[in-house]
Amino acid sequence: MGARRIWVMLGFVVFGLWLLAGGVRAEEAKPSADFTVDVLSQYVWRGFGLSDDSVVIQPSMTVSYLGAYVNLWGNYDTDEKGSDDANWNETDFTFGYTYDKLPYGMSLDVGGIYYALDGIDDSFELFAGLSATCPKTGINFGLTIYRELSHYPGTWYELSAGRDFGLPWYKATLSLSASAMYLDSDDKGAYPDPDDPNDEFSGWLYLQLGAEVSVPVGQYFTVTPKVYYSFSLSDDADDLLEAGSLDNHHDHFFGGVSVSFSF
Repeated sequence: MGARRIWVMLGFVVFGLWLLAGGVRAEEAKPSADFTVDVLSQYVWRGFGLSDDSVVIQPSMTVSYLGAYVNLWGNYDTDEKGSDDANWNETDFTFGYTYDKLPYGMSLDVGGIYYALDGIDDSFELFAGLSATCPKTGINFGLTIYRELSHYPGTWYELSAGRDFGLPWYKATLSLSASAMYLDSDDKGAYPDPDDPNDEFSGWLYLQLGAEVSVPVGQYFTVTPKVYYSFSLSDDADDLLEAGSLDNHHDHFFGGVSVSFSF
């Protein structure tokens, strides 16, 4: 583990401790924490299949206070392609701040993500997003922009929509979602234009549809079965996603279950 990664990890730990310490001093506002473990049939990131024929386990921990939050997330591949062994191959550190007092019920979310990756260069992104819920339909719409600043420069634009429906059983909630991603890459090595390897990819990349059913178990636990379908949005996106996916596919159907503990 390099010195840069160690300093980043220490920074997140210090920030998390600051959030907790601040909660002790504030009588009204208290920090909250969430611990979640996802068990999924495949790891799919922005349309790319980053595992193949193996179950992945993805633990996550989030601490938040007064709109600020930090998150630690990891990916454990139980049968990593190429090594045929189980391997912890990614750890992500996210920090951010959400401000939900904007006009018309809009929320602003800004922050950064540090990707600590196994076997390839780490990367770092900044992001900013706006979201709002339509009062008539209950649909939440969002636009998030990600800017990679490190080894794979480029800008990602994500459009998203989602709607929650209360179910009449066990206080469960059905969540339906859709998100589309546009990639404007500055790195022809990482994301080349399939029609011209000397140019970078720029265009709509994929659309992902999702369905989740969240079932509370007691006061603190939630069990959530989930399923997703991700597919490319153009012929060029077909080629790029196939080349960058371990299963050489441009569409992915995957799912699993998560267990969360929140307080």
